[in-house]
Amino acid sequence: MRTSLRLSSLLLASSVAAGCLGAETDTDNLQAIEQQVTDPTFRVYNIVEAVLPAANYDGVAGNECLALLNPEHRLRKIILVETAGAGGSCALNAYTAGTAFSFTWGDTSVYQGSSGITAMRAALSDNDGAVHRLIGSVTSEAATLANLQSFLTLSDAQQANQLGTFTANRVHSLYDFEGQEEVLAEAAYQAVRVSQPCENPGSPRLDARVHNGFVYGYTASNSGSCHSGWFSKLHSYNRNWRLVARQEYSE
Repeated sequence: MRTSLRLSSLLLASSVAAGCLGAETDTDNLQAIEQQVTDPTFRVYNIVEAVLPAANYDGVAGNECLALLNPEHRLRKIILVETAGAGGSCALNAYTAGTAFSFTWGDTSVYQGSSGITAMRAALSDNDGAVHRLIGSVTSEAATLANLQSFLTLSDAQQANQLGTFTANRVHSLYDFEGQEEVLAEAAYQAVRVSQPCENPGSPRLDARVHNGFVYGYTASNSGSCHSGWFSKLHSYNRNWRLVARQEYSE
């Protein structure tokens, strides 16, 4: 996934606030999210984009290994820095692009040193990654990733049924995505928003459907009343933004 908040490099979710025009104001939810950000036990799940072997990347004495990570449910990427052991050994060397692992915030500390950050970002061809030093351990998520990949081979109906059972984390169609994903997320949100005058246009929302730390898909939903008749919309998308189910009722 390519999902974090532009409001903060470490926030894990945002809200789509109620209203026909989709105004964004949910201070309580943001405060709760910020508590997750500072919780050392909070686990971050990642898809690995690149791993660099031991070398002196930051210009400070000693070698380190680097990993560029695409965290689930976050926009900003993470660069994980691990001090190399004897012979250039690093736990990060066990991973390659396309694999997955997790860690808690307590397993890392924010890297200090602007010149080192710039150099490490350049080594990974990245210009905005949040740089953290690994001070604890990482946990392989190979089995979870295999389950996610298997899920995407199911029929549309099977995917939709499972998505409905997964945890719903509310996300923001603009703040939580970038590039083409932002376009697709906004289109999904707008598809359930009522634009015509109604006495109750409902409160459209977009949710990431999360299972074992990974985003399996999204649901866009809304319900309300218009011209004295009620309506309900629920659209389900898998992780690749394929529409796997559309349920719409009205009277």
